[in-house]
Amino acid sequence: MKKFLLSMAVALTAALASAQTKTYTDALTVNVNGEAAEPQETTINVKSNSDGTYCLSLNNFALGGMIKVGNIVLDNISATEDAGIKNFVTNQTIQITAGEGSADDWMGPFLGDVPIDLKGEMTDGSLYCTIDINMGGEIGLVAVTFGKDIKSTRSYEDDLVVTINEISSEAQRTRINVDEKADGTFTLSLNNFMLLNDGNATPVGNVVVHNITAAETDGIRNFTAKQNINIVEGDVEADFWLGPMLGEVPVDITGKMTEYKLYCNIDIDMTTTELGQTINVKFGREDLSGIEEIAGEKGAMTIFDLTGRRVQNISAPGIYIVNGKKVLVK
Repeated sequence: MKKFLLSMAVALTAALASAQTKTYTDALTVNVNGEAAEPQETTINVKSNSDGTYCLSLNNFALGGMIKVGNIVLDNISATEDAGIKNFVTNQTIQITAGEGSADDWMGPFLGDVPIDLKGEMTDGSLYCTIDINMGGEIGLVAVTFGKDIKSTRSYEDDLVVTINEISSEAQRTRINVDEKADGTFTLSLNNFMLLNDGNATPVGNVVVHNITAAETDGIRNFTAKQNINIVEGDVEADFWLGPMLGEVPVDITGKMTEYKLYCNIDIDMTTTELGQTINVKFGREDLSGIEEIAGEKGAMTIFDLTGRRVQNISAPGIYIVNGKKVLVK
C-alpha cells in the first residue's frame, strides 16, 4: 500500500469558482396537508452561474418514498450576503422533469406549470431552505424543509498537519469553516481535501460533519463527534473526486474554538476502503494561545487592522483594534 500525504487545495480564481456546483447533504422533511414524513438524508446541488446567480436542483424527489415526483430545478436565483451567509428567495413557476429511470414513472412532467416558493440561506458548508410546491388537485401544497437554519458562520485560517502511518506532512495554511445553527449545533467543513503522493494530487472532496454539539467553559467551546459521513465532491475543477466513491466513512472529531481560533483533531477511517488507512488531521494549536480575549464585550464589534481599514472579522495573524482595544492574533 502506498503512503499518501494529505493537504488542502484552494480555489484561487473566481473563474473556477463561478463554474462549480456545490453538493449539500442534509435531512429533508416533507409536509403534505399538515402531515410531516420522517426526515430523510437527501442531496441538493447548487450551481454558481457566471452572472452571479445560482441554480438549485432537488433531483429524484418523491413523496413518502412512494410517489415519484421528479427533478425540481430553480435557476437564476439571486442572493445577498451578510456576515458570510448568502440569503436568497425566489418565486417561480416551473415544469418538473422526470428523474432517473423511465419517464412514465414520474408524476412531475404530467403536472404542467407548478408554482414554487423558495427561500433559504447557504455557506460553503451548509444549506438551509424551504420549498413550497403547489401541486394542486388532491395533493395540494407540499412543504419541503432541507437542513437547519444558519445562525452564524466563521472561517478559521491556521496550520493543518496530516499524519498517515506515523508520517506527518509539513504544515499547510488552510481554512476550515464552522456554521452555527439556530438549534445550537455546528457544521464543520474541510473543503477540497486532496491526497498528495510524490507531488501528484488525488482529489478526495469536502469533509463535512453536521450536528456537532459543544459545551462552553471559560469562553471556550469544546466539542466532540463520531459520525459516518459521505465525502462529497469538491468545489474546484478536477478530473474526478475520490470521496464519493468511498461510500460511508467513519469520522471521529474532537476540538475547541473561540470567536477567533479553532483547534480540531479529525480521524478519517478509510481502512475498509481501497486506501486501507486511517488519516489523522490536526488543525490549529490545542492551547488556543496567541489571543488576548476582550472580556465582557457584548453586541456587535468594530474591528480595524493597523492600516485603519475596517474588517468584518479576524481571520489572519496580526494586531487588530476591536472596539477600541488591541487584540493580538498569532
